[in-house]
Formats: sequence, C-alpha cells, structure tokens
Amino acid sequence: FYEAAGRVISALHYAFPGLLIQFEDFSTEHAFGLLEYWRKKTLCFNDDIQGTGCVILGGFISAVEQAGIPPGDQRILFVGAGSAGVGVAKQLVDYFIHELKIPEPQAQAMFWFVDSHGLITANRGDALPHHKLSLARQDNGSTQCATIEEALEYVKPTALIGLSTVYKAFSEKILTRMNEINTNARPIIFPLSNPETKAECSFEEAMRCTNNRVLFASGTAFPEYTDPETCQVYVPGQGNNMYTFPAIGLGAVLCKPSWITDTMLFAVSKALANSRSADEKAAGELYPRVERIRDVSAELAAAFVTQAVREGLVKEKHWVDVVSANMPENMQPGHIDGLFSRRVLGEVKTLMWRPAASVEQYIVEAITTINPDDT
Repeated sequence: FYEAAGRVISALHYAFPGLLIQFEDFSTEHAFGLLEYWRKKTLCFNDDIQGTGCVILGGFISAVEQAGIPPGDQRILFVGAGSAGVGVAKQLVDYFIHELKIPEPQAQAMFWFVDSHGLITANRGDALPHHKLSLARQDNGSTQCATIEEALEYVKPTALIGLSTVYKAFSEKILTRMNEINTNARPIIFPLSNPETKAECSFEEAMRCTNNRVLFASGTAFPEYTDPETCQVYVPGQGNNMYTFPAIGLGAVLCKPSWITDTMLFAVSKALANSRSADEKAAGELYPRVERIRDVSAELAAAFVTQAVREGLVKEKHWVDVVSANMPENMQPGHIDGLFSRRVLGEVKTLMWRPAASVEQYIVEAITTINPDDT
C-alpha cells in the first residue's frame, strides 16, 4: 500500500511541483502512516486528522472560556479512538501545552478514551493497534470500564467528546449524569459524528438533559432549540471542517511552507475562536455564524500565513516581506495567538477564488485565460 501511494504522490509532484496534497478518508490504519511519512517531505495534510482537530479545538477554546472552571482542571473523555478522535485529541493536547504551558505528560493525562471494547487501558488484555498505544491509561490499576456509563463514573469528565459514529451513544441517562457531575461548571458535550444518523446525541437532547447549561458543538447541523418555558432561542455550534479546511488549503497554496506544522494549525484554531463577533460571543456561541464563512476563511488563512512566516518555513519571498513588515502590534514573541495584520488579510481576500456564475463559465474562463487561441 505505502509503495503504491508513494508512487502516486511522487508522480503528482513531478507533474505539479507546487501541488498541495490533502489525504481524505484513508483508513485509520493507513492515515497516520501516510501523514507521518510524508508531512515533512512534501506539502500535505490530512483533513480527517488535522482539519477535524483544528476546528474542534477552535470550538473547545471558546467553550473553555465559558465553562466556569480553570482550563487546567478539565477532564476530557473521548468516545471513539479512530483517526478523527486521535487527531482531535492531539490538537487539544497542543492547546494545553502551548496556551497553558502544561508539560506534555501532564496534558496527556487529562484525556481518557473509550472504544468499542471500553476504556482504553494498557492492561485491558487485548492487543492495541499502534495509534491507540499512546492513548492507553496506565494509572487505572485493576479498574476496567466496559461501557461509556462505567467510564463516566470512573473519570468524572468535564468534557465528553464523541467520534464513535454510534447513533445515540450519548443517551439521556449519560447526558443527565454529565450535568450532575458538573454542578459547579457547565458541561462540554461535543457529539461530532455525522451525518445525523450517526450523531451521538442531538442538540435538543443535550439542552433538555442539562437544563440548558451545555456547551455544545456537533459534527452535523442541528436546528435551533427553543426553551418551552422561556421561549429563549439557543443556537447550536457546528464543529464542521468547513471552517478550517478551506483556510488551511488556501493559506498553504498561497505561501507554500516547507511543511504544515502543528503550530500552524494551532494558530488557525486560535484565529477561529477569535473570529467570533461581539454578538456571537455575547450569545455564548462557540463558532462564528455560517453566513460569515467566507470572511472567516480569509481570516484563518491570514493567520496560517502569518504563523508560517513566523516559523521561517515560507518559500514565497513576497509573503515573508509582507508579513515581516506588518506584524500586529499586540503579537507576543514566541506566543501562538492566531493574529494577523490588515495588510495580510487584504492580500488574502484579493487572491481568494471568486465564484463564477456557473461551473461551465468558470471552465471556459479558465481555458481562455490559459490559452486565448483555444476554441
């Protein structure tokens, strides 16, 4: 498999030296291996691992701001340990390391994982695949949890994140118990599997079972929830890669970094949390509203380009010059903040693809531009 994939990737780059490759929907077994091997050799990323982690981290940063407990006291239980689950966890660990300066072993210890066999532990008795070995708890003693309910009672999580693709995995009993465990803080519940037929719970269920206290983001789109008693309308967050996938791709294509680092992705997550308007923050929303997604995409791409230049990995001299001459005044040396200047944002917006009236028109215009004599 890896030899065949390598031949394809090498051939693509031979034909198109400036190409950005995005690995999509590879099996967990191969996804991590491909990304690990190629990420420093060619310009590439895996949206299932990195894009998902990036967008969920943006929402998680917004949720932690409103949770009511210090970020370092979070206890995070993942249900699902495939490529997306591990990718999200990796990005969240980076948040605690880079933002809160928590040592990596201590940051990793804030996470627990449940798969189809229960809580992942080093002494569970089954042979764990390579990508799960680093997730296995080694401090559980003789305790083993076969179900989500048992893991919930053992971990007492402040955040419950689902990437299991198991419909209704977060039952009303589990949601209610999450609310009881977090009486002094708002529970963070992210059912991220999609489509809706695989979602761990709905927005309405999470709201009803937590007395409207939940900090919620889902992978699929759910309707707004209206409290039957107060008639107040609540807007669900949607942690969909639509926020970060175009921005990572656009930023990488524009500035052509040597490779896409975890810190570039972290800057995009920070920019996503920062991109919420004052009204959205006041309403407690975790993500910017989708009506503004083109502007948000430009902001995130600008943050990507700025961070790539700061890391000294950009090949395009133009971007090095523009970013270096227009650093935001409030940018702190050595701190990953997702900031960018108005000049960089303006150039990104100028270079963004502008939709044609139709696909056919876009193709005709593209052919005419490349070869005006082409009939």
